[in-house]
Amino acid sequence: MQNIIKIICFWLAMSSQVEAIPYSEMASIPAGEFVMGSSDEKAKSNENPSHSVYLDSFYIDKFEVSFKEFEEYLAANPKQYPTITGWVDRKARPDMLNKPVFGFQWKRCKKYCEWKGKRLPTEAEWERAAKGIDGRNYPWGNEPPDDKRANFGNCCFIQKGSVLSPVDSFDNGKSAEGVYNLGGNVAEWVHDWYDKKYYKKSPYKNPKGPVKGKHHVIRGGAWNSLPVYLRSSSRYGDSDAKDYYGIGCRCAKSAD
Repeated sequence: MQNIIKIICFWLAMSSQVEAIPYSEMASIPAGEFVMGSSDEKAKSNENPSHSVYLDSFYIDKFEVSFKEFEEYLAANPKQYPTITGWVDRKARPDMLNKPVFGFQWKRCKKYCEWKGKRLPTEAEWERAAKGIDGRNYPWGNEPPDDKRANFGNCCFIQKGSVLSPVDSFDNGKSAEGVYNLGGNVAEWVHDWYDKKYYKKSPYKNPKGPVKGKHHVIRGGAWNSLPVYLRSSSRYGDSDAKDYYGIGCRCAKSAD
């Protein structure tokens, strides 16, 4: 009888899994100027000064890289290895297929994007995608974060990935261009080296960050972040060599 119950529970669990979707869509961001950074009272010092930036047109993934997509990368690259949890050997757990893969070092995110024929977004591109030309405080607008717009503020453990939301969650939290989870779920590496004073010397056109540095920039906030980290202009840097439970990946591509 116990074996029969176990079999029934297994099939019920499997039938509840959502079929994995190949998330390959990208949002098109037109060339133009926007105001980067923030000088309002909620801004951290590394967001100052706000300044005008011109970007050439580019594309950015509408969705964070999913476990299913990274599973395909592992299948094509046998010398690469899975991230820190969510896997059975080299296969994603069925309940994780449509959730954002996490535990990325910066170099791993970079290699994945290059394998897809893409690249990491620059910090300016990421902020333009989140903020728009209308200067949104958050990717969805100026309303503060809530559970209808983002996955954030959870304490304290990732619970083998169950705390994460599927990459196409939160229609109310997507940007005007249809980019999901730029605030919350997992934070994301971008191309640039981190310099808290970079905005004082950043070039006007297509800034790509300092020539060198100690850490790379992280954007977007995560499942365990405070609301301040979900702001479109919020930025910080941390060690590229660590596997983090709250950092994932999103790719971009130049329109040219």
